[in-house]
Amino acid sequence: MEETYDIYFSGQIIAGRPEPEVRQNLGRLFRTDGAALERLFSGTPVRVKRGVDQETAIRYRVAFREAGALVEIRPSGESGGQSPRTAPSPGLSLLPPRSGSLADCAPAVTPVPLPDISGLALAPPGAPLDDATPPPPADIDTTGLTLFPPASGSLEECAPTVVPLPLPDISDLKLDDS
Repeated sequence: MEETYDIYFSGQIIAGRPEPEVRQNLGRLFRTDGAALERLFSGTPVRVKRGVDQETAIRYRVAFREAGALVEIRPSGESGGQSPRTAPSPGLSLLPPRSGSLADCAPAVTPVPLPDISGLALAPPGAPLDDATPPPPADIDTTGLTLFPPASGSLEECAPTVVPLPLPDISDLKLDDS
């Protein structure tokens, strides 16, 4: 039996995409607007499609990405944390979207002391990195070498000639018929 999947949308949009454009694209995708579209962007996961095969789930993900939105694909029957239809716990509340700051939750950053770099010096641009003297140029005698004029030879002349090995004499060998 093939595994089926449920597709959930919780109002997440791809970074850099304007929300009104994404809302308009999803409205066109679902042929809806108004309250149904507001329910999609409520922030709680809304099941968009139930019990689809993997190929269909991937097609939904691609369609949502082209519209500028992100979906979550879960195996069918998996609750995945809070069910889309359950209300949040009574002692907890959410801030309205795009309000507040996470700076209050960030851990305090302790400054790290800088290492002592007073003994370092910076050389001017183009200065050699190594103080070693370069080796003297090699003195190679090229008086015995000659050069052919251009396009007067081929590389086949430079190929080594392969001398085939002689075959050994096997006339004295016999097969044993036993």
